[in-house]
Order: sequence, then structure tokens, then C-alpha cells
Amino acid sequence: MNNKQIVAHGLLFSLFLTGCQAPQKEAVATSPDPTQVVSKADRFPGMDACVLIYDLKNEKWLEVQNDERCRKRYAACSTFKVPLAAMAFDSGTLKDETALLKWDGKKRTIDAWNKDHTAETWMKESVVWYSQVVTKKMGRKKVQSYLTKFDYGSKDFSGNIETAWLTPAPFLKNPPPPTVLISGYEQIEFMKKLWQEKLPISARAAALTKKITYLETSPNGFKLYGKTGSGFLNKEETLRVGWFIAHVEKENQSYVGVVTFNDLIAQPPGTFGGAFAREKMKEAFKEKGLF
Repeated sequence: MNNKQIVAHGLLFSLFLTGCQAPQKEAVATSPDPTQVVSKADRFPGMDACVLIYDLKNEKWLEVQNDERCRKRYAACSTFKVPLAAMAFDSGTLKDETALLKWDGKKRTIDAWNKDHTAETWMKESVVWYSQVVTKKMGRKKVQSYLTKFDYGSKDFSGNIETAWLTPAPFLKNPPPPTVLISGYEQIEFMKKLWQEKLPISARAAALTKKITYLETSPNGFKLYGKTGSGFLNKEETLRVGWFIAHVEKENQSYVGVVTFNDLIAQPPGTFGGAFAREKMKEAFKEKGLF
């Protein structure tokens, strides 16, 4: 790519920051030791990416990549399902992981969504319509109350009750601007509270939330919990935002991590960033011997 093309893509990025736009002010809940800031930009060619790994037992940072990007808020996208599950279990909106919601019969672009789902499969398949039923059952006032108590990112549920955390996507054309925004550092703070049982919810609600975010166990015996998030910065769906928030544990070891990125160069329309972020998170954990 020549310099003119790079500039053009940069202009495109600036012009179409509509779906997950970050506020001008920085949003950071933790101040890492500057000596722990590292740069491994080669992991993310053509992207602006943040990688964070925090040791819960020893209360120290193991990796901070791209401090500036980690301070910027973007739409929470499907990572919002984790705090939403905590709210729903705590409030009784969902009784447990078997809580069944019936599919409304409307065909969505993702086949796995076109059936009934439990809370467990909601998280596994990242079913947006299930989230939308839950937010409507809870109501705006209750969701807002929990966001405030959790100190979750922008703490703003004033957007559309069905899409406040979402961006344009193949399954959601032209939504209003998202209001549930969060930074990489703030995701770490939320995950720390969840896994250290410091969220203002019942122990049962916290345990159920953790349970449904379990993903896999590595050959080395580390259990991985987490949630992807995928969004777009433009209506053309060529500039992605990708998220993966994670927890890994083994015996007395416990870590939380975040990978988030946005494209600086246009990608094929409609490709999702969450799966890519998850693989990069696993790579970062493996480099530290944590997976």
C-alpha cells in the first residue's frame, strides 16, 4: 500500500467513526506502571490494538500494549452480555443457566440464533435477540441502576433499549449511536470485580455469570472463560471493532485479560472481529505460559 492509499484509508476511518466512536477524553480506571507498557504492534498489522493482562493474585500487570488505545471507549458490543447476565441473574430476570426464551420465529442472518435459547446457549452463541428480550424485561431504569452500581464504562443506558451497546452489523442496519461505551482498562476493572466477587450482586448471580462464560480448558490445564464482541465503525461494515474479555485460572493462579482493536485499513464487508480478538488473547496468554 502506498502513502496516498494509507492517507485515504486514514480519512475513511476518521469520517466513518459512527458506530463505536470514542469520546475525546480518555477513560481509564487503572494506572499501570509505565515500565510494564510494551509494544508488539506486529501482532496487529493495519490495526490499532490494545492488549491487557492482569494478575489477580499478585495484583500486578503482566502486559500493557498500546496504553493510548486501551484508554479509549468503544461500544461494548457483545461483551455487554457478561454484565447483563450478572444483572439478570441478580434481579431474578433469569433464574439460572437453563432459563429458556422462545424464539419469535423471525429469521436472523446468523442461523444459530433461529431457535429457542437458554442463558447458557445465549452466551455461547452470542444471541442478540436474547439480550434484547432481557433488557426489555428488566427495563431501562433497572439496567441503568446496575450500570451505575457496576461503574461500567460510560454508565449510560440512554440509548435504544434494544441496541444501546451495539453498532451497525449485518443483523442490525442503521441503529442509533451506542451509549454503552467502555475502554480496555474499564473492561479489566469490571472483570476484576466479577472474579474477585466485588460486584454489588449476590454470590449466586456471580457464580452463574462465570459458569456460562466458560469456554475451554487448555492442554496445560488452564480454564478459559470469556466473551467476544464484534462491531463496526462504519455503515459499510468494512472497519471492524473487535473485543475479547477473558479470565484464565489454574489451581491458585488467576488472571484477567482484554484484547480490543479497530481496523485502520478497510476489510471485506461484514467480517467479524471478535473471533480474531479471541485468538490474539489466547496467543498473548500462551506467550506468558498461561494457556
